[in-house]
Amino acid sequence: MIDALYISATGLRSQQEQIDAISNNVANMQTPGFKKSRVSFAEIAHAGVLESTSHAMHGVGGGARVQATLPVFSEGEIRPTRNATDLAIDGAGFFELENALGERVYTRAGQFRVDADGYLVSVGGLRLAQGIRIPQDAAELRISDTGEITAKLGNDAERTELGVLELAGFASPDALQAIGENNFVPTDASGAASFGRAGDPGFGRLQQGYLEMANVDLIDEMTSLVMAQRAYQLNARVLQASDQVLETINNLRR
Repeated sequence: MIDALYISATGLRSQQEQIDAISNNVANMQTPGFKKSRVSFAEIAHAGVLESTSHAMHGVGGGARVQATLPVFSEGEIRPTRNATDLAIDGAGFFELENALGERVYTRAGQFRVDADGYLVSVGGLRLAQGIRIPQDAAELRISDTGEITAKLGNDAERTELGVLELAGFASPDALQAIGENNFVPTDASGAASFGRAGDPGFGRLQQGYLEMANVDLIDEMTSLVMAQRAYQLNARVLQASDQVLETINNLRR
């Protein structure tokens, strides 16, 4: 009976993490470039492991635990914004950003702006790792689907190339580690970043004036939430029933 208490407690903790992940997905369903996460469960092996019967040997589980919470990199809806510095990736690539410590992080969120020094930065203020700078007198900024950035400078009639935006890719993007603010860092499982121009195979093409929205489907999340809540309730009932049985046993001994 003590095992039943422990097993139901592991179920409650696991389902709570599932509900937390779903809540975070729903909270960010309007966040550009957000990637939903999914919780994976694993069975806990019981200390006694095997129990013999007259017919067979069978294992006894020890409950459930959260094995991993991983991002899902399916593409979100691409919506027009008409903002010249908004970029969407139609494909599997990532934007490479540089944080204040000089470390490289990666994102699908293409909502950029020009900072006080003229650099293209993310909403969180992280510069594109390539350090692309837009002069103050630049007009008619244009970013092609293959990453060439051009603009008219001053009174020039001809366009000037300001740089080429490269994209990053990973062998196993699902193994990237989320660090918040729609940014990710590589892990041993994801492999190191590889780089290529937009339009190269495996990197996708850029769309200026568009944003990729979150890949959260509200109906899917609500369905998962109902199932998680139901599982949580069932585990709570097992915990309550086990407690009642233990109380009955204790009363019989008096």
